[in-house]
Formats: sequence, C-alpha cells, structure tokens
Amino acid sequence: MKESTPLVPLPQSVETFDGAGLRLGTRPRVAVSGDAPRGLGETVVELLARLHDVEPVLTDGDADLRLVPADRVPVSGIADVRGVDPLDGEPGEAGVRESYELVVTGNGATVTARAAEGLFRGATTFAQALRPGNGGLTAPAMRVADGPALAWRGLSLDVVRRFFTVAEVKRVVDLLALYKFNVLHLHLSDSQAWRLELPGWPRLTDPARWPGEPLAEDGVRPYYTEEDFREIVAYAADRFVTVVPELDMPGHVLAAVRAYPELQGEAEPPHELLAYLDPRSETAVGFAADALARLAELAPGRYLHLGGDEAFGMPDELYAAFVARALEIARGTGRKVVGWQETARSGALTPDDVVQAWIGSGDEFDLDATRETTPPEYHGLLETVAETFAQAAHDVPAAVAAGVPVLASASSFLYLDRRHAEESLDADQNARRTRVGFGNYQPRTCRDLFGWTPDTLVEIPGNARLAGVEAAVWCETVTGFEDLAFLLLPRLPGVAEKAWTPGGTAWDDYRGRVAGHRGWWERLGWGGYFRSAELFSR
Repeated sequence: MKESTPLVPLPQSVETFDGAGLRLGTRPRVAVSGDAPRGLGETVVELLARLHDVEPVLTDGDADLRLVPADRVPVSGIADVRGVDPLDGEPGEAGVRESYELVVTGNGATVTARAAEGLFRGATTFAQALRPGNGGLTAPAMRVADGPALAWRGLSLDVVRRFFTVAEVKRVVDLLALYKFNVLHLHLSDSQAWRLELPGWPRLTDPARWPGEPLAEDGVRPYYTEEDFREIVAYAADRFVTVVPELDMPGHVLAAVRAYPELQGEAEPPHELLAYLDPRSETAVGFAADALARLAELAPGRYLHLGGDEAFGMPDELYAAFVARALEIARGTGRKVVGWQETARSGALTPDDVVQAWIGSGDEFDLDATRETTPPEYHGLLETVAETFAQAAHDVPAAVAAGVPVLASASSFLYLDRRHAEESLDADQNARRTRVGFGNYQPRTCRDLFGWTPDTLVEIPGNARLAGVEAAVWCETVTGFEDLAFLLLPRLPGVAEKAWTPGGTAWDDYRGRVAGHRGWWERLGWGGYFRSAELFSR
C-alpha cells in the first residue's frame, strides 16, 4: 500500500482501507485533547489553512481532526531510533517523542502520540494526505504508524553570504516542518559579515566594516537583533524545529577582525584575506566566551555550533589550543558542542560532542585545477588552502576513534548548493543553472542526489556513531530568496526521506509521491523551485 500514498517522507507503515474515507468542508474542525498544548492546535490550524486554502477552526467539541495524547508508543522499535537528540533527551527519547499513529475513517481522523511533537508530526502527515475533491477535501481511509529513523534531521542555512529576513527564515522553517526536519542550523558569521548583534561588540554588525557586501535589500537591516533571533527561535519551536546557532571560529572571522583588529592578537596570517582568533590573546578568548554565552542564552536547544572549519594559515598548535579552549567555554554554558570535522584535529572532542563531516568524496580540493581558474596573485593563498585540506582524510577517523558521534553532511550528496545537471521544464530557468550553485562541484541531477542512504555514505566509517543527517546550503551564488528556492527544491524533501524512513526508498516511488507537492511549495512562498525535467516529466 505504500506506493499509493503521496506522503513524504514515507511513513514506516501505511495501511489503506476500502471505503470513501474522510470528506471535509471548507471549515474543518481541529480539537486538542487532554494535556496537549492549545498552541499546538493553533499551529496545526495554520498549517491546514496555508496548504489547502481552507478556514479551519479550533474546537473543544466534535472534530474532523483530533490530536490525542497517549501513553504508548505506536510503533514497536521506534525507541531504538539512531542518532543524537537535538533536545538532549535520554537515548531513544526522540523516537518516543516523535512517533505517532494516524487513523482516518469516514467519521474523522485521530492522531495519537506520547508527546506534542509526535502529535504535530502526525498532523503534518494528515495535511499531506488531504486532496481536493467533491467540493472540499478528502483523505483516504487509512492507518499510519510512524516514527523517525534518525533523531537529528537538519538543514544548515548560510545567512552570511546572503542575508535572509526573519520572514524568509520563517519560510524555511515552514518547509522543514512540512518534511519532518527537526533542526535549523543557522550559520551566523563568516569572513564576509557578522549577522547577529552581540552586546559589548557593536562594531560587529556595522556593514561598513565588513569585507563583503551587506547583500540585503535596500532599507533592510542586514543582521538579526536579539529580538529578531528570539522570534525565529520561538517560531521554529512552535513547529518542533530546534535552532542550533553557529558563530564560526577560529577561522572565517575576517569580518570580526576588521571590526576589532585586537582579536588577531600576535597572529600573522599569510594573506590579507585570511584571519583567525589568536588563543594567546585574552581579548580573543574573552570575545569567544561572550559570543558562546550569548548564544546559550538565546537558543533553547542543547547544542551550540562553534564552527572550526577552514582556519587557513593558522598554525596547528594554535588551532588546537583555540578549539580546546572554545570547547571548554561552550561546555561551561551547560551546552553540548557541534563542530565541523576539522575540530577533531584539536584532540579535545569527547563522546558528548558532535563532529560534522562535510568533505565529500569527489569534492576534494584540487590545487592544480583551481590554479587554472584563479588569478596568479591568489596562488599563494591556494597553497595555504591545500595544506589545510591535505589533513582532511584523518578528521573523521580520529573523531570516531575518540567515540565522537558523526553528523553526516557530506558535500557529495548533502550540499544543496550544487548546480543542477538536468534541464528545467521552464526554459527561463536553464540560464540560472549556469549561475546558481558552487561552480567547483560537478553538477548532479535530482536522481543522483537521491542515490544514497545514511549507511552507504563512504565518508562515514562503518564503525561510526551516526549522530544524524544534515543538509547544507551555502549562498556564495545566491542573490535572493528565489535562488535559495532554486537550490533547495525539489532536493530537500529527498533528504528528509533518507533521514526519516528506515531502509531507503526507490527513486520512482519517491518521484511519484513528491511530484504532487508543488502546489504546497507555491502556497508556502517557494515558487522559485527548480522544475526538474527528470523529476516532474513523465
């Protein structure tokens, strides 16, 4: 029966029954029972309204959709879900919280789950099951028993190289919630800009001091105030998405060093475009402490991301010293730590941390090829870059040997800023294919990027503790929200299916299900999605 349902990600168990199923009018009724929060009902009402152009009402009486807390886990074995819980529950707790049962009959639909999180996941499945028909909406008679394969299912969003407003980030959250992602990793600082205000360090968010362009629309403040950030965090939490913030250090800090040169201390980077925080500088260490402490106050999740990637030109001993100190500071806030794979070089990661593996097979740095497309004045810089990448093959094995869980973000399948290889059904989009997406990566089709499972990623050793899966989108080539849509869709739902559905699914099955989601993307403000000829044509 699985092949007949248009649900993405595919639930663990779907049974459809004979009969007409459920018919809804233009004002479907939603009820929340027991101790489930009423705010959950309001979020579900909004979801149904936005996807289906109806006017749902929240009621305490008879309902078309009822959300009912239960004491049992609907799916046996869900408590054994693999991965690291972004909310830091006990082992298996994420699976318990997110598992649910959905039953649809001609008399109504009921979602049961042990936690509000599972009730919302089930309501999302119900929303996807609804289709227009007979002057209203219909859903097939069915029973769904479901829960996640992996506890951490995320998207890393680069808001540095292209700034996205609070309203635009909320649109990203809406998309994540629709596909049962539970982490939004916000990359808030880099060499080009610093996007989150930090008390005591006002020059960080002065665009005049940034080496890059602000890249925001006229009249838009190109950074987030603390109030802005809290608004994003609260909106995401209402949809059971945890914000994991990242302030990248000790490399990728040129914007910070331009604002506060004293952060570089005694360091002498080999190129004017390189900068790093000097662990010998009390100012730099104090800055890191201020930044991480503020993140811990602003974000409710149990994890902070300290970056740690591509500290080009930084001596190994200084890099190791800084990362070790930053880990100590972050842990002192009561939070756990995520770092890009290079942080394993510090030797200071523990099994309570998470290392994010990103350098994908086939995307390794090619010095000779890069020289051919780079002006000679930058060749010395390229050699410094090559020296850093030469150590990359040892990062993940070192982390695994230390018992550190690995978050899979291999660029080979999970970096969504890769150019599209197939043509678009919209001829006007084909010129964009040569501009949007990182040019150093080989273009790949949607089908190619669906050809993996968490257990087949060659970048993750077989003996690794898999923390979860996180896609990433970097915005060097993104000029606006339409470009972001062009890169994320239709690829992102495929990542969701790999992270949620155990065992993997077939391309043709997935293709048939996701093709019907285009109208929802339009309704949620994602009309710039790529009209893949490979995925949408028959």
